[in-house]
Amino acid sequence: MTVFIYDDRSMHVEGADLRFTTLRRLAVTAFITAATLAVPAAAHAAEPDPVLNKAVFNDPAGTKSQQNAIYQQVARLIDRIPADGELRMSMFHFAPPDTADTAEDPDIVDRLKRAKDRGVAVKIVVDQASNGFTAVTNLRDALGTDDTQESFIVSCDDYYKVPRGCIGTRSYTWPNGGGTVPAYNHNKFIAISKLTLNNGTVVPGVVYQASANMTLWDANEGYNNALTLADPALYGVYLKYHKDLVGARHSATGNPNYYTDSGDTSVHRAFFFPRREAGGEAFTGGTTDPIVNTLKGVTCSYKDEAGVTRQTDVRVMMLDFNRTPIAEQLLKLRKAGCWIDVVATNLSDGVIGALADDTTKVQTTRCNWKLAEGLDIRVHHKYMLIDGAYSGDITPRTYTGSHNLSWSALRQADEALLRITGRPTHTDYLSNFWSVRDTCRAKTPGGAIY
Repeated sequence: MTVFIYDDRSMHVEGADLRFTTLRRLAVTAFITAATLAVPAAAHAAEPDPVLNKAVFNDPAGTKSQQNAIYQQVARLIDRIPADGELRMSMFHFAPPDTADTAEDPDIVDRLKRAKDRGVAVKIVVDQASNGFTAVTNLRDALGTDDTQESFIVSCDDYYKVPRGCIGTRSYTWPNGGGTVPAYNHNKFIAISKLTLNNGTVVPGVVYQASANMTLWDANEGYNNALTLADPALYGVYLKYHKDLVGARHSATGNPNYYTDSGDTSVHRAFFFPRREAGGEAFTGGTTDPIVNTLKGVTCSYKDEAGVTRQTDVRVMMLDFNRTPIAEQLLKLRKAGCWIDVVATNLSDGVIGALADDTTKVQTTRCNWKLAEGLDIRVHHKYMLIDGAYSGDITPRTYTGSHNLSWSALRQADEALLRITGRPTHTDYLSNFWSVRDTCRAKTPGGAIY
């Protein structure tokens, strides 16, 4: 039996077959046009530079500043784009709150408008659900909707008025009355041509990749992360992808098998979706699932640089998890001696069952706890950590982005998944993992599933 649950904060599907998740309470408010701003922005000159090459995590149960940590990062990135620079954004649920625009509580729409006014090319793609949000309406007035111009804001359905993503257009009807899920643009990234920091340093080619949408919920009810990388080569990859998103809107069919991999020649590797199943395979087959195939490359015992034998650790922190082949592979690794640790908010019954058998259980934690009346804290992260042996290498790996371990994320949605190799990024995410896991395991009723 499948039960649909809705309140003013979220809609999701729970029960025997978790299909998809559509969050949230969305702040739909009026925004104020601000004056032209220089770089660094005069009104915000005291604000620090944005964090580069390091993750930013919010704390929905923390102070206002801790809740808004990701908004602050975005605002500081916008403010430091020089007049001849370009910002390209693709965002699911674009409804940043209207604020007094302070360092602690920035107004993203105001800062985007000021960027455009000082000569930055601002190019934004949003999902169709964002069309009615006040933030989008106001930016249409400021940026226009002509994608041949220097600045614009467009939505994936503005040419073909059907539920769809920009590239992904595939709808899927689940058997046994499970309902029909349309394609959608689920991205949360910004690609910036260059930044000018407070000391005058120019940083070319910057990519911001987050798990967070731009809604009030994502700040004060969801655990989220954002990683900003100064990497001109990676910027070029995201630049092409953004252009493809803009262009695919003009096609009725898009590209339901767009899947692109930037290659393994750099510490930063990007994967873009959707990806179809193999020929003759079911929609829920795992053959073309890159997460399944990554896990197949993991070895559970290895020697570190000092020659000490160690076990490989795999950790998953996820909003939605219903791809059973991934859970099956995680259990295989646990039985082979790896340490596996899973934290999620929405786990399907199939995934929960696949994470255990008669002899072995994967440590599994559900995260959904009440901070106060009307404030329900959940994981909105979408990351996986591998620390140990993978394909003959023992460099730690971090996978993050907009990509849930859900079937719609793999087969239907416009999504980005970013892999980073190296100890520093893994250490940042590992610290966050332990903090969130332990909090959710203690505070969520029935949170310790295994």
